Amino acid sequence: MNDNKELVKIANSILEALTNLQKNRWLEILNSLANFSGQLKDTASQSKKLGISLTHNWFFAAKRCRTSISRSLDDMQYSIQKAKQFINVNVPELPRLSVLIDELNGLKMEFGNIDFNREENTLSVVTEPITLEDVYLGPFRIQLNINKLSELYKDRAYYIIALDPNPAVTDEEVTHPHVSSERLCEGDGTVSIRTSIEQGRICDFFTIVKNILNTYSPDSPYVPLSEWDGSPCYDCGYICNSDNHYYCSFCDHDYCEECSSYCPKCDETVCLGCGGQCPHCEEFTCPNCMSHCAECGQLCCTSCLEDDLCPNCIEEKENENEEQQDNITETETIGKPNQLDPGNTEVKLAS
Repeated sequence: MNDNKELVKIANSILEALTNLQKNRWLEILNSLANFSGQLKDTASQSKKLGISLTHNWFFAAKRCRTSISRSLDDMQYSIQKAKQFINVNVPELPRLSVLIDELNGLKMEFGNIDFNREENTLSVVTEPITLEDVYLGPFRIQLNINKLSELYKDRAYYIIALDPNPAVTDEEVTHPHVSSERLCEGDGTVSIRTSIEQGRICDFFTIVKNILNTYSPDSPYVPLSEWDGSPCYDCGYICNSDNHYYCSFCDHDYCEECSSYCPKCDETVCLGCGGQCPHCEEFTCPNCMSHCAECGQLCCTSCLEDDLCPNCIEEKENENEEQQDNITETETIGKPNQLDPGNTEVKLAS
């Protein structure tokens, strides 16, 4: 943009918007005072009704008047505070056209190039690619909507647009720790940004916003940089980076350390939902290393199975075998003649 006439057109458009902004500021004062006057009249009317009620000993009506007066006083207090916010702050003088042209030239020197969209009446600059704490975020377009300058006290007049977006993995609308849905969290820069716009310091406005984009505040990000490239645990939702999440091949999901474990028999990583504890050795085991007992059907680890039987069934079978052996031994003992039985003893008498 090298045409000085184009700069004049942009400066005129900004000056017109700032003129409307200043007019709206005065109108806000008038609206606040009008609200206050109306509330004052309502209070006076309720006060008159209160007097009439007390004259006739209409105490129930007096109570209703008191409630209405109390509400009106609260509303008046709010209106007064709102009016004072505008009245107590000096209204900045409108910048001269030549000053705005100088600001635009300074903006070109600061950013190398500026873009003016005549149809949308927007003024934009593009930052250098931004990297914060080794997280690449790419370049951003800072786009000032000149038509919205007159509504500065009600709405944001600019947008932050990612040109090579690398959004947070948990929210695609967050393209920068302090930018969500193309809106910048201004933090401590709110007053500076608004003042620079009110005074027509356009170059300062874009520079302040650029500096905020190049700064990371860990106290108030939409998504912390430490979680930018992470992924949520499928179970608890905790954000894990690539080094601290574990993949369960049985359900095809990623889990945090607290929601996953490993099978000591095959060293397979498994989530707590897919794996389970063997009821006998009490070791956490993956599904591949678990099997059902052929006798009772109980699920336990393969290390605790012997001939497809769990320890309980093996013990029961051994007990049964011992009982059977005891029964066999007892039967054999009962069926064998006793040598000491008198009925079977032959006594030879001397002849």
